[in-house]
Amino acid sequence: MPVTTTAAHSLKQDISSLRDSFNSLNKDVSKLLGEMNQSLQDAKRTISEICKDLTTANEQHDQTTSSEQRDDGVRIIGTFRSCFLTKNGTPRQPSICPYARGSLKISCFNNPQHSLQNLHQFSHVWLLFLFHENGKFKFKAKVSPPRLNGEKAGIFATRSPHRPNNIGMSLVKLDSIEGGTLHVSGIDLIDGTPVIDIKPYIAEYDRPKVDSHCPPWISNPPSKPLTVYFSTNAEQQMSTLSYSDANCLRKRKSSMRFMQNEHELRGSIADIISADPRSVYRKKTGDLVFSFPIDAVDVKVEIKAEAVTVLDICQTEFVHNLLKRNCKHDTKI
Repeated sequence: MPVTTTAAHSLKQDISSLRDSFNSLNKDVSKLLGEMNQSLQDAKRTISEICKDLTTANEQHDQTTSSEQRDDGVRIIGTFRSCFLTKNGTPRQPSICPYARGSLKISCFNNPQHSLQNLHQFSHVWLLFLFHENGKFKFKAKVSPPRLNGEKAGIFATRSPHRPNNIGMSLVKLDSIEGGTLHVSGIDLIDGTPVIDIKPYIAEYDRPKVDSHCPPWISNPPSKPLTVYFSTNAEQQMSTLSYSDANCLRKRKSSMRFMQNEHELRGSIADIISADPRSVYRKKTGDLVFSFPIDAVDVKVEIKAEAVTVLDICQTEFVHNLLKRNCKHDTKI
């Protein structure tokens, strides 16, 4: 009996010791969980502050690119919305694609419609804008314009976007004015282009009263326009698209934003491709199959000799993401 009692007493002490150890461990775990929870809350607050800072920075950027004065003294009067979503496939000159449409919402006035009074009396306007996607490309005294097939010319003898001051200008057709928004066509601006001024086209002053001339490499380009064919698949895809309904973009991915009918889309694609939008480098490397976005679709084409076949016309995930990005930007303006 004494041995049994002693063993029981020892067992009780072991159990008590284990209980104390468990309680101590439980306290340590509780303390650790508390510290982890506190660290998590601190991390959440830090992330929240970073998000707020990013939101503020984006808002400030949008304001700077829409109406505020830049450091160089140039004020952005509005951001251009275009059927051309990227540089790839955008015409090099405004007269190439008559059906190419876009719009400009004036954002530098409290009453933007006042700034456009009487402008509807003109058929065409000059748009002055910034080549905002030049990136880090440095301007040079000599460049290789596409029409010279790799040969160089002085920068001021070309219309290269890479200039000492990244300012461009385009003569476009004024289709209509709604409030503080201009609707134009025959454009060569990509979506999101910052516009810095609008001037009416006045033939009496803007058209020379004496004979004008251009060098042969302008009036007689080295390559002939390409012949464009549409595949059966492309024809069918164009017929199933819904055209020119701004509200449809939220309902169906295939809705066009600017093109009003199949004829305009076909004509625009043909105008762009016949002028061969490929760079000199791509021509030399034999880039036979390529694609470009226009309006709300991606166009895939194949070039063989002097003929081009349109293979596919549909809205890819890439184009859809571009449109979603633009919709988010519009809600901030």
